[in-house]
Amino acid sequence: MCSRFALKSPPSTLAKLLHLEKALDWKPRYNLAPSQMIPAVVNPLENEKREMKLLRWGFVASWHQGGRLLINARSEDLADRPILKESFEKWRCLVPVDGFYEWRHEARESKPFYIRMKDGQPFALAGLWAPQTFHDQTAESCVLLTTSPNEVVRVVHERMPVIIAPEDFKLWLDSKDVRDFEKIQKLFKPFGADKMEAYEVDNWVNDPQHDDPRCLEPFQNPETLPLPF
Repeated sequence: MCSRFALKSPPSTLAKLLHLEKALDWKPRYNLAPSQMIPAVVNPLENEKREMKLLRWGFVASWHQGGRLLINARSEDLADRPILKESFEKWRCLVPVDGFYEWRHEARESKPFYIRMKDGQPFALAGLWAPQTFHDQTAESCVLLTTSPNEVVRVVHERMPVIIAPEDFKLWLDSKDVRDFEKIQKLFKPFGADKMEAYEVDNWVNDPQHDDPRCLEPFQNPETLPLPF
């Protein structure tokens, strides 16, 4: 699961990571939430040139009552919903982040944790995007794919986003041919825990209206993961 993330790296850093001529101008964000516009890298079939654009985070899931937003999709279930299957075949994207938040649910409270790379560098999550029409308005929307957790995330949550390594960016974005599904499916494995870390942050991040560096500050008595159990 991934329901919030931070993206504070400058455009020049994102352009280098994602092999772009230019990234979108972007001011640091510390608490990006569903339904907001987020940067994503796509490789449109019509021009074959990798580009970054803004997508609304969340598909309108018509199979849910009220058409609520679907913000995450299990990578194991891509064939179960037509919109996911079509997006996988035609419209895959990369969503750059500096880290993401997960909440560990305990008896009477939920503790937020921030999960990132040990080197502090940004990385890319696997996403699907598609043009959608809802209430007579068309918007390009996206969802993030999830997989089983690695050792770092497992002590916080039972799912984690699919992280695509830089050497696999081309394979993931190239949607001309998906016949070699086995090769692409291998990208859905949990990312190496040895490269990641997590720490507890303050409940300040719980409110999506809070979008400032305080969201990333360690809790007064933080738990650094992985924990010894």
